[in-house]
Amino acid sequence: MGDHWSQEPVLELPVAVTGPPARARRGWAAAALLVVVTLAVAGLTGALDHVPLLDHPVALGVEAAGGALLIAAWWRRERRWITRTLPVLLLVVAVLVGLIAIMLLATGTITDAYPPSFAVWVGAGIAAIAGCPLVLRHTGTWRNVAAVLAVPLTFSGAFLLIDQHYGIWPQLGDVLGHSGAVGGRQAHDLLGAGTAPDGAPPRHGIIVDLDVPGTHSHFKHRPGVVFLPPAYFSADRQKLPVLVMLVGSPGTPINWLKSGHGQATDDAYAADHHGIAPVLVVVDHNGSATGDSECVDGPQGNAETYLTVDVPAFLTDTLHLRRDPSRWGIVGFSEGGTCALDLVLGHPDVYRHFLDLGGDAGPNLGSPAHTLSDLFGGSVAAQQAHDPMRLLRTGRYPGVTAWFGAGAGDPRDIAVSRRLAAATAEAGIPTHLLIVGGGHNWQFASAALAQTLPPLCVELGCAGGPAPATAGQGK
Repeated sequence: MGDHWSQEPVLELPVAVTGPPARARRGWAAAALLVVVTLAVAGLTGALDHVPLLDHPVALGVEAAGGALLIAAWWRRERRWITRTLPVLLLVVAVLVGLIAIMLLATGTITDAYPPSFAVWVGAGIAAIAGCPLVLRHTGTWRNVAAVLAVPLTFSGAFLLIDQHYGIWPQLGDVLGHSGAVGGRQAHDLLGAGTAPDGAPPRHGIIVDLDVPGTHSHFKHRPGVVFLPPAYFSADRQKLPVLVMLVGSPGTPINWLKSGHGQATDDAYAADHHGIAPVLVVVDHNGSATGDSECVDGPQGNAETYLTVDVPAFLTDTLHLRRDPSRWGIVGFSEGGTCALDLVLGHPDVYRHFLDLGGDAGPNLGSPAHTLSDLFGGSVAAQQAHDPMRLLRTGRYPGVTAWFGAGAGDPRDIAVSRRLAAATAEAGIPTHLLIVGGGHNWQFASAALAQTLPPLCVELGCAGGPAPATAGQGK
C-alpha cells in the first residue's frame, strides 16, 4: 500500500490581529487625545486668547474640509445605501434643522432674519453626527477616520461662519469668557479709590469687573464691566462723561467692549485728548444671554428702574462720578438701541444723549399680543407710556441729542431709523442719522461707534472734538 496525502479538509481558524495595525490604531488614538488635551489646556490658560475668528477664508476652508471628509466617509456604491439609507438620513437631518429653526423662532431666542446658508452649515454638522454610527459599523479604517474628523470640522466651520456673519466673538478668548477685566479686590480698589495699579496714571484705559446691585429694582442681572479711561485715575475723574452701553438679545455685556470694539474706540479717543474719554459702563439689562426685557418694568423684571435708579446711584456713590444728565448718555445696539431711545425720552432727567444703532420703533417682543402680556403685564397704559412716537408728541426735551444708525445692508433698520430721526427732529431734538457699511451685526455697530464717538463726545462735554456735523446726516 503506497503512501498518500489525506484528503480530509483542513479547518483554518481566524487569527487575531495583534501586530502593528492594532498598535498603530492605539498610537493614533493616543496622539489625537494628546492634541485635544493640549489645545484644551492652552485655551483654558489663555494661551490662545488672541487667535482671530473672523477670517473668512479660514472659516470657509474649515467648513470645506469638513464637508469633503463627510462626503468621503459617505461615498459607497451599495444600492441599499444610495436608494434607502442615505435619503432617509438626509430627510431626518432636514427635519431636525427645521425643528431647531422653529424652536428658535417660537421661543424668541432669535427674532432677526438670518441667511438660508445657516441651515446648510448647521445641517452639515448634524449630518456628520447622525451618519457616524452608520459609517463606523460598515466601512474601513480611513472612512471611519474621515467620519469622526468630519464632526468637529463641520461644527467648527458652521460656528466660524455664523460668528463671522454677526461678529460676536472676534477672538477665541472672547468665546471662552476671557475678558481681560480686572476683578476681585483689585477691582474694588480701582473703582473706589481711583488709583491706578502701579500708582501712576496709565497710558491706556482699563476694563474692570462691575456688578451694580439692584438695590431698588431687585432686578436679577448678570455682572457687567466698565472701561475706565486714563483720566479716571486723576483728580478730575468726577467730570468725566458717562456712556451706559447696552447690548441686544441674545448677547452678553462684554460684547460692547470686544465685539463692538468699545474698548479700542474709547482708548483711541483718549489717546488724542490727554486721556479724557467717556467712562463706558456696560451693564446687563436682560438677566440672561437670551432674555429680552426691552428695558421696561414688567413681567421680565424691573429693568427700567435698575437702569434709571440703581445704576446712576452706583456711578455716583461707588465710582464717584458727578451726576450730570447733560454729560450722561446711552449707547445701544439692536434691542439695546430700542432701550437707548426709550430710556432717554422717558428719563431726560437722568440721561440726555442716545445712540440708537439698529433698534426697533419701540419696545416689543414680536407679536402685539406677546408684547402686551409678557412685556407690560397686559397694561395698555404702560405700553403707551413707552411708545417713542407718543413720547415725542407729548414731551419736551431741552438739552437732549439723538443719534440713529443703521447698516447699509439692512433696509429694514434704515427705514426705522429714518422714521424715528424725522420724529425726533420734528420734536425739536438735534438729530443725526448715520448709515455705515454692514448689516444688523457687530461689524456695523463697531464702525458706527467709531464714527460717532468724537462728535458725541462734544455733546457730552469732552474737550477738543470735531463738530457734530462731521459724523452723519443732520436732520
